[in-house]
Amino acid sequence: MRVILDLHGAPGSQNGFDNSGLRGDIRWTKRPSDVPRTLDALASLARIANQNPSVVAIQAVNEPANWGVSKETITQFYIQAYNTIKSIAPQVAIVFHDAFLPASEWESLVPRNLTDSILDTHIYHMFVDDVIRFNADEHIRKACTDGQTIRNFNQRTRTICGEFSLANTDCARWLNGFQKGARWDGTLPGSQPVANGASCHNQENMDAWSDNKRAFMQRFAMAQIQAYEQGTGWIFWNFKTESADSWNYIKLARNGIFPTPPIGRSLNVCPR
Repeated sequence: MRVILDLHGAPGSQNGFDNSGLRGDIRWTKRPSDVPRTLDALASLARIANQNPSVVAIQAVNEPANWGVSKETITQFYIQAYNTIKSIAPQVAIVFHDAFLPASEWESLVPRNLTDSILDTHIYHMFVDDVIRFNADEHIRKACTDGQTIRNFNQRTRTICGEFSLANTDCARWLNGFQKGARWDGTLPGSQPVANGASCHNQENMDAWSDNKRAFMQRFAMAQIQAYEQGTGWIFWNFKTESADSWNYIKLARNGIFPTPPIGRSLNVCPR
């Protein structure tokens, strides 16, 4: 087993998501102590890496939001994080999230002289209104196109899809935040249902999926694996869940929806 240690929460929150430890305002880097405290945490992770050969990489910080922290500030932090970690654990690679920036801005986000770096992009199909309304073929095409983007930047800096799932709705419980609803059925404040009568009932229950839904999920899985293997690798989110089946790698694999072994080179969904 190989492990990436990922700093998921920074002081004050780097993105305002509840999975950062603080939902709401993005306050990270706003206080003089924020970055030094974050670097101290990364130094601790580097010392853990030195004691555990299975740790092959450390991610500087998970999903910093460019709308709350400027790209220039994130880049400067990435340089500091790289130097801090490498001074303690020179054998590990350093992973940098794309800060939700478009691929056209990746070049200036991660300086070329950070040579032992990996760019991490997270690709989901349910958090953007236009994408959540895609039909099956459009979801497949998006996955294939995202793979081309990864392939192109991978020639400059190793690039991974560090998070993806098979969800094409946001119906998983509290996916949008604790006690928040979903775009799919219009229960998320400020949203409208994707279609008249759209319901989250059984969307995440594999046992209730129709044959057409199962066939789409199989094809969606194959498209994403094939696409993201054009980079340096991929990580499915998540290994196991309590009730959200389109996020549950174990259940998807055991039920023949996620291919086993999950090797994209053997698949032929995206154009080559």
